[in-house]
Amino acid sequence: MNFDRIFLTGFMGSGKSTVAPRLARGLGYDSVDLDEYIVQRTGLSVPALFDLYGEEHFRNEERTALVGTGDQTRVVVSLGGGALTQPGIADWCLANGTLVYLRGSAGFLASRLSQSRRNRPLLFDDAGKPLESTALRNRVAGLLEQREPTYARAHITIDIDRKEVRDVVTAIRQALDGFGFIGATSL
Repeated sequence: MNFDRIFLTGFMGSGKSTVAPRLARGLGYDSVDLDEYIVQRTGLSVPALFDLYGEEHFRNEERTALVGTGDQTRVVVSLGGGALTQPGIADWCLANGTLVYLRGSAGFLASRLSQSRRNRPLLFDDAGKPLESTALRNRVAGLLEQREPTYARAHITIDIDRKEVRDVVTAIRQALDGFGFIGATSL
């Protein structure tokens, strides 16, 4: 298994952006959040990219940013929740690093997302308003069902429901160690 790059995947709200820098710090790696990188590179927020240019344009930006991480080593990369929906991206991650899936249930993720202040374009209704309650849970469940077969291809799956960030990081480290990772500092 290739430990040069560790890719974190999972649905929106699974904690990828929070877990990545903590895991990276414990491993002595750098951390890259693809969404933040795209915002810095384009000067536009993710919702603005969706609004101005559409999802396909955003996914192209995401692909370019991800493939750019192939030049880096000792890095933990937080992928966007839909990054693996693009053809070939899951295969690329599996071949160029270790892919870790942060798996949450639809109910758990919907609850987290309902409390989030981040603007998530795929969780809006047709009128442009954020989904709430049952509508939010149904959207999350539908998208999660579509994406699950791709997420499930990951080398490592970590269940996140009702877990603290430190527990998720510890579980990832233990799984990496189980695959022969010999590494850096303590978490």
